[in-house]
Amino acid sequence: MSFDRDQGYPAQPERRQLLRAAATLGALPLAGALGDADAAALAFAPAAFDVHDDRALIWLSANQVSRLHVRWGTKPDALDQRSAEVELNATMDYTGHVALTGLPRGATVYYRAFAGDSAVSETGRFNSARKAGQNLTIAFSGDMEEKYKPFRLFDVMAAAAPDYFVHLGDTVYADIPKREFSPTLAHYRRKHSRIRADRPLQAFLAQCATSAIWDDHEIENDAHGGLPQLAVAEQVFREYWPCATAQRTGLYRALSLAPEVDLIIVDTRRFRSVQAMIDGPEKTMLGSEQKAWFLDALKRSRAKWKIVATSVPFHGGSQDAWGNYKTERDEVVDFIKRERLTGVVMISADYHFARDWSSKRTGIHEFMAGPIATFRTFDKQPEARERHSKGPHFVFGDDFNFGMLRYDAASGKLTVSYQDSGGKTLFETVLV
Repeated sequence: MSFDRDQGYPAQPERRQLLRAAATLGALPLAGALGDADAAALAFAPAAFDVHDDRALIWLSANQVSRLHVRWGTKPDALDQRSAEVELNATMDYTGHVALTGLPRGATVYYRAFAGDSAVSETGRFNSARKAGQNLTIAFSGDMEEKYKPFRLFDVMAAAAPDYFVHLGDTVYADIPKREFSPTLAHYRRKHSRIRADRPLQAFLAQCATSAIWDDHEIENDAHGGLPQLAVAEQVFREYWPCATAQRTGLYRALSLAPEVDLIIVDTRRFRSVQAMIDGPEKTMLGSEQKAWFLDALKRSRAKWKIVATSVPFHGGSQDAWGNYKTERDEVVDFIKRERLTGVVMISADYHFARDWSSKRTGIHEFMAGPIATFRTFDKQPEARERHSKGPHFVFGDDFNFGMLRYDAASGKLTVSYQDSGGKTLFETVLV
């Protein structure tokens, strides 16, 4: 979305000032037994990412050169497993991650960061991939802008107790305000670190595993694959939102969250053609390599429900959405029909309102959520409310919001619902 949101931004502090403040204000409170010297090693609370089969990534961030490892277990007072050690230094903006492997399915995993034998964080937790017979709940939303901190919607999400969270992009508005935007390593790092300093965000990430995909504002408005800063923007995104990706370039990947639920995340920015290109076989949203991977991932999935995370709406018709890449979108639809694939459910964000885009024509369910914390489109564009409200489908744009997918293992059904910033259920439907 392209609106001028240049007003009302606070002055940006230097990184060291920011990290000092985050360690005391933005992060989760450290255990009372920790001394100041131990606590000083961490800048932000650790967080779990990309849970998959028997593994997960634990993100760590320091405000000085540190060598850290993570101890974990299935009881908070028995962290008897240990990760490899990672050095956090200026090369990666004092961030890094470790892999936890050999995780038991269907468990709550507790973890804590250590420097040597000294604990330097509180104990976090996440749910590992579910096993047969277990239910699974996934929360999803996108779009959060710095000047809207604190991001209180994460407190509401935490109360809903999802097993997993999918952030659908615009994790940061690096290009806002325009007068300060510079597509450089230092700028992207500063913007991401200011977002991560948000207290509700850190508290939520410390108790719920997350997968995140970028959209345009991690790069710049309406980003496409021809921009020169893509590599540096992707580097910083990976520094703050670690990803177990299929390839070294691009953020696409597939994760098995339960025997009957796969999560397939596509990257709609890194390889896309410029929006102004005339539509046709050469115009692409995914690029040839990712598209082949995506179609193969859909075909190979044996899960009943194949959740596809796309930062921009699949059924949306705007210049930046899949509707402006109609030839490739039709190719995806034709493939799903030709292969007789069922249970494909798209989740998306970007438009700054919630909507059920499910289509009888394509045979694909799609549910769009958001924003988490930024302007609401219907406030700025009343005509958009009128246009998107035509028809019997669900649409909501009067508050921050998130979606929930609840898989019931006993029935095999998937319940889709939405909540607003007060925790009120706005809509619910059951897919079978």
